[in-house]
Amino acid sequence: MFYIIILGLLLRISNIVKPEGMWNDEYVSWYVSTAPLFNGFWEEVVKQCHMPLYYLYLKPFVNFSDTILRFTSVLPGILSIPVMYLIGKEYSKKAGYYAAIITSILSFLVYYSQEIRFYSLLFLFSSLSLLFTIKYLKQSNWLNLSGYIISNVLILSTHIIGAIYVFFSILYLVLKKRKITFAVILMLLTTIAFLRLPVNFIRMLPASQWWGHFSYTNILFLFSDYFSPILTNNITAPPVFFYNKALVLWLTVPTLIALAGIAAGIKRDLLFVALSTIVVMSVIAAGGVLVFITKYTIEILPIFILFAALGFERLKKSGLILLVLFVFCHLAAYSTPYYVTKLKRYEGHKIVGDILNKQNSQNVIFTYYEPNRFYRYADIKDKKLYYISKSNRHIYIDNPAEIFSKIPVGESVSVVFLDSVSLFDDKFLEANKNNSQIPEMFITFSKVKNSLIKFMDANCKDYEVDNSGYWTVIKGTRYK
Repeated sequence: MFYIIILGLLLRISNIVKPEGMWNDEYVSWYVSTAPLFNGFWEEVVKQCHMPLYYLYLKPFVNFSDTILRFTSVLPGILSIPVMYLIGKEYSKKAGYYAAIITSILSFLVYYSQEIRFYSLLFLFSSLSLLFTIKYLKQSNWLNLSGYIISNVLILSTHIIGAIYVFFSILYLVLKKRKITFAVILMLLTTIAFLRLPVNFIRMLPASQWWGHFSYTNILFLFSDYFSPILTNNITAPPVFFYNKALVLWLTVPTLIALAGIAAGIKRDLLFVALSTIVVMSVIAAGGVLVFITKYTIEILPIFILFAALGFERLKKSGLILLVLFVFCHLAAYSTPYYVTKLKRYEGHKIVGDILNKQNSQNVIFTYYEPNRFYRYADIKDKKLYYISKSNRHIYIDNPAEIFSKIPVGESVSVVFLDSVSLFDDKFLEANKNNSQIPEMFITFSKVKNSLIKFMDANCKDYEVDNSGYWTVIKGTRYK
């Protein structure tokens, strides 16, 4: 186990320094956690779509470097390895080692062990939930029941959609035990109460998750993201599974190996929990109110890892060979630019911060994001700051360039564009003005970008254009 844990640690700390800084979701995690506990913290939590536990967990580290913040995800990622060993060991010691090995090298888990988000912590809680589920079914004592209840409360306190998994987990426990204790009834009622939060969350999702659409590829990428070294459905899935010929083997071979192990090791009753969670999320996503992203389903991954470990053990020598091939695929991927710890954060906010510090303009106009998203990296608190964001875009929808009326003649201005949401030129927009398939946000911020650039072309001099990652920052001095 020592060597398995060391391997997992080495993978998780490789390339952990990210020169691009935090991307949006990470920055939100940090920003919420910086708010004083009794003076703004809870108000910031309410603005988000997840529960407060992770922000509280991150709070003691907010004044440290990005790298230290990333280590807060490395820690639960490492702790998950022995927990998964204990889960497999409930069946056999060999299954325990197999489960630990898979957890140690799984690229999906390695990636989220470096991200400043709650998913690594959530996987740990989900692993503990599965462990105490199995232990309680074997031995119905208060220790195991307490572990089960606490681990599920931790899930509910971390991930708002986690209530779906917890609901089916409790239902599974009730069906298996064929009796209901007071504690289980209390837990079920608590979960039902928590389910009101996802319902409210889902009502507001169309406004917050406008950037993806559900298709069959979401389900395919669910398993390839879990078990291949290639992560595809981080944000939204491509319309076809084989979207890149160079990645076909990386996507399919390790995934098929894992699925072979899962098929050989399936426990039908536990499969009920995993499939029910997938089905409910798929229905919600197909209804257009949830983007089906692999990380949203991380609570069920410990179940599939257990199945794979049991399957590899049941297949004996063939299973060991499959496991070795599976491990080889993930470790071999480390030598490629596709490996998960080498992926660039093209939306990293430090990119913008470095550019703005270099340009040193008197005024800064932000588009899409508001100024507070860049305070960690940009020295802009003494600048005059303006923005056209998701929250106030309707004010400027008819004439985005109106925002320049606030910029005095003779002063310099930098304008920040997120290219990944403002990618269309006027010709494309005109040709597709009646195309309802293009999200409104893409259209709006493409118009904003085109309008502001036209104004700068006509009214500014001393142009300076910086492009990096998914960002463009244009500086000019207004002369009329």
